[in-house]
Amino acid sequence: MQFGRPKGEMTANREFDELAAEFEAQGLHREAELLRRFPRTAWDDELVKGMFVASVSIRDTLRAEKVAQQLVRFAPENPFAYLALCLVKLKQGQTHEAAKAFDRALHFASTFPTYRAQKIHWLCLQGKLDEARQVLRDTMKEYADRWEVQRARAHVLVSSERQAASEVKRAIELLERLVRLYPNDPITHALLAQAVWRDEGRGTGDEEKEGRQVANSEWRMAKREQAMRHLRLMAKNLPTLNFTDVDAFIAWEVANQTLAECFPWLKPNWLLERFFVRWLPPRYFVAVGILWGTVATLLAIAKLFLPPTLFASLVAIASLAFVYNRFAVPVLVWLLAKGT
Repeated sequence: MQFGRPKGEMTANREFDELAAEFEAQGLHREAELLRRFPRTAWDDELVKGMFVASVSIRDTLRAEKVAQQLVRFAPENPFAYLALCLVKLKQGQTHEAAKAFDRALHFASTFPTYRAQKIHWLCLQGKLDEARQVLRDTMKEYADRWEVQRARAHVLVSSERQAASEVKRAIELLERLVRLYPNDPITHALLAQAVWRDEGRGTGDEEKEGRQVANSEWRMAKREQAMRHLRLMAKNLPTLNFTDVDAFIAWEVANQTLAECFPWLKPNWLLERFFVRWLPPRYFVAVGILWGTVATLLAIAKLFLPPTLFASLVAIASLAFVYNRFAVPVLVWLLAKGT
């Protein structure tokens, strides 16, 4: 007995196949074959689909190019954005530019699962778990075998506000499998440390052992040591953070979230960071700069009205807050990487 797919999914797949058939009819056989390998999840975005159809349907090639360029700006990680630009360039006779756009489309078609996994991590970091689960469900339809997607699935399990013990166990089992396959991935180590730490907080789960403090204490110590081991591996493998690398940014923010889970004195810092994580680089760094620039401006204004002693106190508090916010996590990561 076969189970039918949801009607919406069948409709999307039919449209996808019709688009490939249209390529075939136009003599674009290679492109049609490659298109059939494109991620269908990328085609499910209604706005992307609408702008794509508009760009390839408009007869005025200049207007069509504007729509395609808008689509690229709107969805820079979606392969169909570059495919639309490719088709418009072909209409304009700019074969070299069309080939470049098609190469970009192929690149993003191959990296789309990674992009979707990143998005799930990003949503989890913001606490948007319902949206993260929806993106995960859609992604799992096509990419359940990709390790990045499984890692993102573990993040959803770990981040659940009302975790059942079974969910934490499932997350730990999944992450332990992934860490054996990818021992140098910092996000996997961070999530595993976070899951183990939460599991440690639950106790042994054995009523008889719970009654025996010594056994329970030993179990907790073993769990904490396991979590610290993964924190050290996370710290050693974190990439260099810069102003444009989203991959590195996601890795550092997952590490930030994990450290706040394991070290309570970092929780206030994570609450502030969680507000800023809604922006990806470089906008994230702009937002942080605006915050501390505003603080500096307010201090400059306050200097005109406050007594010197009170002003000096405010400067000291602001300076400590800045150091805590911007340097506490990097210093802790450095210490962990050194094995301290």
